[in-house]
Amino acid sequence: MAIRDIVANPSLLPVLGLSAETRDQCMKLLATLDPTADLSTDPHDRALAASREQKQLFALLARLRGQNRDAIVRVRETKQSTAEARQEIDRLHLQLQNLYYEQRHLTGEIAACESYDHKYRALPLIPLEEFLALHPEHQESDEHELMIARINHEHAEREKLEQARQELLKRKQALIAENNKRKEDLASLDKDLERFIDQWYCIVSREMFLVVRSPWGTANWRGLFCSPPWLPHLHLHPSLLQLHLHFTNPISLKHALVMTAKNDDQTSLQTVSPDHAMTATPRLPPPEAPEAIRTRFKVIAAFWAVIVFLGFPIWWKTTSIYRARLPIPDMIDWADGKTCRPVFPLEIRVETPSLPEIEAQHLLRSTQHTLDDLNEFSAHHLRLKLSNENPDQSPADDAADTALTVRLVPQVDLTTPQAALHPDTTQLDVFYPPSQIPPPSASNSPLSTFIAAELQLLFAEEKAIIAQVLSENNIPSAPISPDLAESVTRRLRRSMKYADTYHLAFSLFTPGTAPSSWDIQGAVHDYITPVLRAFSPISNFTVDTQVQLYAGFSPTAPAPEYDGTHSAWTLKKDDLSAFINAAEWPLSPSIGSGPTINFILYVPAPSQSPLVVKDSLATSWIIPQWGGVFLLNPTPTDASEPLHHLTKDTLGPAFMTFSHQLLTLLGAPSTPSPLPLRLQTLTRIRAATLLLSASSTMGSLARLTESLPSIPIPATVATSVSTTLSHLTSACTHLRHGQFQAALASARVAEVEAERSFFEKSMVGQMYFPDEHKVAVYLPLLGPVGVPLIVGLVKEVKKWVASRRERRWK
Repeated sequence: MAIRDIVANPSLLPVLGLSAETRDQCMKLLATLDPTADLSTDPHDRALAASREQKQLFALLARLRGQNRDAIVRVRETKQSTAEARQEIDRLHLQLQNLYYEQRHLTGEIAACESYDHKYRALPLIPLEEFLALHPEHQESDEHELMIARINHEHAEREKLEQARQELLKRKQALIAENNKRKEDLASLDKDLERFIDQWYCIVSREMFLVVRSPWGTANWRGLFCSPPWLPHLHLHPSLLQLHLHFTNPISLKHALVMTAKNDDQTSLQTVSPDHAMTATPRLPPPEAPEAIRTRFKVIAAFWAVIVFLGFPIWWKTTSIYRARLPIPDMIDWADGKTCRPVFPLEIRVETPSLPEIEAQHLLRSTQHTLDDLNEFSAHHLRLKLSNENPDQSPADDAADTALTVRLVPQVDLTTPQAALHPDTTQLDVFYPPSQIPPPSASNSPLSTFIAAELQLLFAEEKAIIAQVLSENNIPSAPISPDLAESVTRRLRRSMKYADTYHLAFSLFTPGTAPSSWDIQGAVHDYITPVLRAFSPISNFTVDTQVQLYAGFSPTAPAPEYDGTHSAWTLKKDDLSAFINAAEWPLSPSIGSGPTINFILYVPAPSQSPLVVKDSLATSWIIPQWGGVFLLNPTPTDASEPLHHLTKDTLGPAFMTFSHQLLTLLGAPSTPSPLPLRLQTLTRIRAATLLLSASSTMGSLARLTESLPSIPIPATVATSVSTTLSHLTSACTHLRHGQFQAALASARVAEVEAERSFFEKSMVGQMYFPDEHKVAVYLPLLGPVGVPLIVGLVKEVKKWVASRRERRWK
């Protein structure tokens, strides 16, 4: 198919024609330049002809490029218009789809509304015919208005019925109250009738006594005639007897007692036949003598007097729990951090021997301002002070501890300041060019900025550790970077809990018979004793040593593997936790009252030497909060025969490692490098830790005593609590004044007293004796004794109340 059959656009046809013409011109140019053409023509003419053809070709190409550009522009315009039309079609299509969706939604809503089962359809309305008969004005209403009218009618009728129901309910309540009142009146009427009958009995008996002869005289007529059992002993006239029986016992009239008298001087009571005689009234026990009543009352009163005035006080005294008064609000305030918020003002002494006092003061102020601007932790701040202030004045008792001494040394050959720490002291030398001394008019200088930056860097780890300690006790602190926080947390988890005394146990283990001795005293004296002396203001230490032969690995521990690349036996890092054979190695977990820090020196067998940790090739590691391990491999010269004795020089690397492990286990920071500075940092950290720990223990003790009211609180606990609070106050005051050694001493006493008060033996034992045990003890003992006494007391009280009522009635 020809190209002209494919391209039908009129705007492209001229392009096709021009391109064909250009092609023909190219063919002419090629023919002109063909070396095989006619050689008779002059080369100069051929060159001129080729030049003309070339120029015509360039003209055609220029026209072709122009048409090509026009075509491209038209294509772009066509694409743009096509895209716009497409967007318009898409927009219209989207609107159409939205209309479809809306139509579908509305159709569904209409269907839902039409099929909605409204409650009015289920209302029990009256029939339509009945409603129209009652309300003929709705005959012409449509269905909607008719339903509304029916619902309103039903609502009005129900309101009327509800009002009628409420009125009937009120009448019902009134009738119930009236019935109850009538029942009470009837119940009281029975008692009134009994009293009425008793009174009439006495009155009738008295009247009969006036006409009847009585062998007992007239003194006790009330006792005779007010008691029916005495009636058969009287000589009564039959008519009076019948009258008496009528008033006293109307129910037994059909069993009347007929009594006759033979004569006036000799009379006797005779009973007629059972058909006409009344059964005699049952005989009651004789009344209790007043003396017996008084005796019984005295016995019961004596029992209760012994119980109330003797037994109960003795029981109360012997079983009462002594609870000493504790300052609960103060303890809670200490635990919540309301009483004391730890602060750490570090005093930095600045020595300026080559500067005048005015320049030194100005440099000190500018450096202090820079430090304050850089500090983001308000609880930990540095205070600069010239060391030559008041040189003749002796230091006061409440003077702050010097955390660091900065000595400014001028050097002419320097261009920028430099700093160097003394390895064995707390001194920082700052070398500076004299030109960097700030003039009095300057507010800042490179020297003060350098000194402030160096001080911030020196105490960065200390700030992070203190911030972490405070945040763990819910005290606001400065934010620290995640990496530094993770490093500090990992270091705190590896360190031992603070104790007043630590026990160091150095153990030599070997799987064979050699080495069997070691120069432990010299190694401890050279490598460990200096560290222990430096730690003496913080804690005390005891040292124990032991040698264990034939100390093999645990049967469950993986055996070492030989690494041919490094020509050594290796232990996997994951298997180090099973290295300690706790079942066979004599490692005591604790010696005395303080915790034990174990240091294991393991000398492998010659067949498994050298022994290292895989990948890192390390020969030592730390077991967090337990101790350290060092693998001592014999040197190649010594490997031919086993070592029977380890000299001090051989033990040097191991004990140097043990000293660093000891610093880590005791919680000393890794920076700065001088040991005195690290120990001062540890002093401040331990003071804060002990202060917060003792405060938390006080809060726990306060909450414990409030939650268990039955727990005893001995006087020793109150004394310990008072001592703890006193030393906590002292520690907080010392911290505020920068006296960290005194603060640590007070915090140590507070921690010891707080632990002693919380773990009091008598308090801990009472915590596991609940009230159910008391019920189980007292109920079987007091139940059989108390029930008769209580019942007897209740009876006597009832009799006394009845007698009072009888006397009041008479």
